[in-house]
Amino acid sequence: MNAKSLGLIVVIWFALMHGAWAETTQGKSSSDTAAPVVIAVKFYADWCGSCKAMATTYEEFQTKFDTQPVLHVVLDHTREYDRQQSAYMAASLGLDEVWAKYGNKTGFILLVDGKTRKLITTFTKEHSLKEMGAALQEAVDKASSAL
Repeated sequence: MNAKSLGLIVVIWFALMHGAWAETTQGKSSSDTAAPVVIAVKFYADWCGSCKAMATTYEEFQTKFDTQPVLHVVLDHTREYDRQQSAYMAASLGLDEVWAKYGNKTGFILLVDGKTRKLITTFTKEHSLKEMGAALQEAVDKASSAL
């Protein structure tokens, strides 16, 4: 066996072993991952008073309902760079209409249907954790039953 053949065998072996390792360590392929039923889109900026006022409630909301099929996205408006990155994020998630309508505002959270990308409801600093949780559960139940 010459060096060229041995090299080819090593490359093939490495590729096969790497593929087997990836399958066993990931447990699921990316195609097995379910899409979120609801997307919670937080329009945020460090300087926003309403954002600061609802920070604790939103953190509790994320923690308490962390088993729900929800993608939490923060669209940050703190600096121009953050705003541009948020525009890219919104576009990559298919939230173009949401960004076009709300992209210049901060201090609220939108619940968006994960399939249709349509607005479900809006949360502000005036909403309690209980109200947010009830609205999220209703949105998840409705979207899940439509699947």
